[in-house]
Amino acid sequence: MTNINNATTFIVDDDPFVGLLYKKHLSNLGFRDLHHFYSGVECLDNLHLNPEIVLLDHQMSQVNGFEVLKKIKRSSPDAAVIMVSGQKDMATALNALKYGAFDYIIKDNTETVKIEDALKRLAKLRSLRPVTKSLFQKLISNS
Repeated sequence: MTNINNATTFIVDDDPFVGLLYKKHLSNLGFRDLHHFYSGVECLDNLHLNPEIVLLDHQMSQVNGFEVLKKIKRSSPDAAVIMVSGQKDMATALNALKYGAFDYIIKDNTETVKIEDALKRLAKLRSLRPVTKSLFQKLISNS
């Protein structure tokens, strides 16, 4: 995951233990530019830092995860938002994806493994971007 390890990464969770757990796990994976926010409002107030990756809790006070997700995607459309929630409801997961989340992970005893897997998929997709862009430019120039 070396190509995303330097990405500005937000961890947004109102549970201090969970936030610190994610921060420690990502730090152990080699991530360096980590910011933990205890509310959606704090996260939104710091969008000027241009997050590339956001681990976002769904149920928070003041502003819920969906509202934060929508505002992140308006501000930074390329930001990869991974929603992490205790909600096992399929409609909640589908709405997260509909609003632009990269992935939806249910909080359980394997969530850090699932987060790591999602980050590996993200790294792979991001590594393919230059190839895809080059192919697209060739297709356009040949038409």
